[in-house]
Amino acid sequence: MNKEIVFIIGASSDIGIDLIKNINDDCIIIAHYYSSKEKITDAMATSSNSIIPISANLSKEDEVLKMLDTIEENYGVPNKIIHLAAPRLKNIRFKSIKWDDFEQDMNVSVKSAVLIFHRFLPKLAKLKAGKVIVMLSSCVIGVPPKAMAHYTTIKYAMLGLMKSLASEYATKNIQINAISPSMCETKFLENINSKIVELNAYHHPLKRNALVSDVTPVIKILMSKESNYMNGVNIPITGGSIF
Repeated sequence: MNKEIVFIIGASSDIGIDLIKNINDDCIIIAHYYSSKEKITDAMATSSNSIIPISANLSKEDEVLKMLDTIEENYGVPNKIIHLAAPRLKNIRFKSIKWDDFEQDMNVSVKSAVLIFHRFLPKLAKLKAGKVIVMLSSCVIGVPPKAMAHYTTIKYAMLGLMKSLASEYATKNIQINAISPSMCETKFLENINSKIVELNAYHHPLKRNALVSDVTPVIKILMSKESNYMNGVNIPITGGSIF
C-alpha cells in the first residue's frame, strides 16, 4: 500500500514544526518553507517519517507552481494538505495601510491556497479521498481586534474559500475544515508589542494565551479518520474565551 503524502505549507512555523514531530503515521511529509530550512532539518532528526523539505516564496506565483510541479512529479498528489502559512502579525491602523500591504499578504495566504487547492483538489476528487486543514484565527469569530484590518480581511477570505470548497467537494469524500486559535505564543507574534500580548493573556479566562500544544492536537484530529464526518467546520481554539 502506498504511503500517505502530507503536504504542510508553512512547515517551518512553530506549529508546523510541532506537527511534524507529532505525526505518528507512517507517511511522507512534504514540508514547505521559505527561509528556515534548519528548523525542518532539526525536526527530521526526531521523526520516523520521510520528510521532504521544499522551498518556495509564496508571494511569487511562478515559485508556487514550480513547487507543485516538483511535488507531483516526484512524489504524487498529497492526500492531506495543511495550510499554515501567513505573514507575521502586525498592528497597523487602517489609515496607515496601503493596498500593496493587502496585496502582498493576500498573495502569501489566499493566492497560494487557491493555486495549491486548484492543482490538487480535482485530482483528490477522482480518488474520492482527502483532507484539507486551513489555519484561520479567532478574529473571524465575533468582534475582530483593532488595527488589524488587513489580517482580518485575509482570514475572512480564507474562511470563505474553505467553506466554498467544502461545499463543492462534499460528495467526493474530501473533508475541508479550519481551525481558529486565539492569540498563540509563537514567533508569529514577534512584531506585536509585548504589552499587548501580556494584556491579552491577563484578560483571558485561563490567564494565558494559547500554546502550540493546544493547537497541534486539533490539527491531528482533523487529519485522522475520526474526522471523516466533519466538513466545512471552523473549530475555535480559544480556551474559554467567548466571542
